[in-house]
Amino acid sequence: MLLYKRGQIDREASTQEKEGPMIRLNIYKSRRGIRPVWKGLKNQPRYILSNNSLLKHSFATKMSSLAEHSLPETYTGLQFHSASSPPTLATLPTPVPTAGTVIVKPLYSIIVQYANEIFTNGNPRGYKYPLPFVPGGACIARVAAVPPDATKLKPGQLVYVELTVRARDDPNVKILRGFHEGFTEGTRKLMHGEWRNGCWATLSTAPLENVHVLDENILVGKFGYKLEELGSLSQLVVPYGGLADVDLKAGETILIAPATGSFSSAAVHVALALGARVIAMGRNETALAELKKLAEPGRVETVKISGDVEEDMNALAKFGPLDVYFDISPRPASKSSHIKAGIMSLRPGGRISLMGGIPGDIDLPYWHVSYNGLTIKGTFMNTIQQAKELVKLVERGILKIGSRAGMKVAGKYKLEEWEEALKAAAAEGGPGKSVCFIPNGE
Repeated sequence: MLLYKRGQIDREASTQEKEGPMIRLNIYKSRRGIRPVWKGLKNQPRYILSNNSLLKHSFATKMSSLAEHSLPETYTGLQFHSASSPPTLATLPTPVPTAGTVIVKPLYSIIVQYANEIFTNGNPRGYKYPLPFVPGGACIARVAAVPPDATKLKPGQLVYVELTVRARDDPNVKILRGFHEGFTEGTRKLMHGEWRNGCWATLSTAPLENVHVLDENILVGKFGYKLEELGSLSQLVVPYGGLADVDLKAGETILIAPATGSFSSAAVHVALALGARVIAMGRNETALAELKKLAEPGRVETVKISGDVEEDMNALAKFGPLDVYFDISPRPASKSSHIKAGIMSLRPGGRISLMGGIPGDIDLPYWHVSYNGLTIKGTFMNTIQQAKELVKLVERGILKIGSRAGMKVAGKYKLEEWEEALKAAAAEGGPGKSVCFIPNGE
């Protein structure tokens, strides 16, 4: 940092126009050394800190911090400038791990099945996000650097980084990082600022509270899971949020409808691990048959969605009154017969979990809901605590993942193979299947 005495002001004045405004501060000597004050002491030598000097100091401080954490000066990210043009492999400045921010090294960055409808082909889903930016929200990673306020997290640890970022001063403000900026000023502030770039990159920032340590000795050493198989946590944690919110109990019967999508089929796995009997409903009979193989006879029953409410209700009636109806319907399903059939098939006092992406209204059997005291609970994603609970279920061997649970990684791609990767996610992703980027190779 360069400091100038008052007598030097005149000869520096000619450079002020080039350097921009100058920052003034007072310096005085004490027994503790030289100390700056902003208002202050008469008859003390006055100094000027030039704007360029401040920038040089800031840059030097950052380089020192990066070196301290053994971080490179730059990293590579798959940066999108438009949903109608190809992304680029951009060289970006490495962020410093400030308070509350962890730097991670993504190993397996999840690609959702519909990513090609968000970041390419003109963004037909209409998701809102800042440009340019690097997508990607959830990943399995290694900790690269920890912030000064981390007390347990250590560099090198294996972690699961979850997707949903919440405002620390208002947890009701939340975004799907790397995918959707939301609809309020608060959510846009989160996405446009600190959490703009995601994990489709060789390095990524992550909120400290979103980084969940995985017990590698148990998951890899004892259970023998491959690291890539741990990526299924990103699918399982979402329905766990809804199932936990309606307090699904062991021995209860739950209808999961539809049950043949990426997240809805994951709900079947979670519900079984929680000890429930599952009625899986859908149109894809092949996928339904695969779900029935997940447990011993009687634990998973299947029903095909017919398109007729009465027919669906009659099919469900064979399995007795339902305790819980879990719905994570896709956008076009607002008029599907399964919604009303599911509600009408609940026992008095039954619970309904709504987690789907239907943007409009649905028909609700108002009198049936009120007369039978049904509870409707809406859930968006999951809480931080629920993510920790889900990880514990896997680490305790209660919730199986990977090949032993019928799940598989359908494709792994380098960042430069982005076009093939997004096509593979759309074609190969689905129930029990995932596609991911491997930004740092394997």
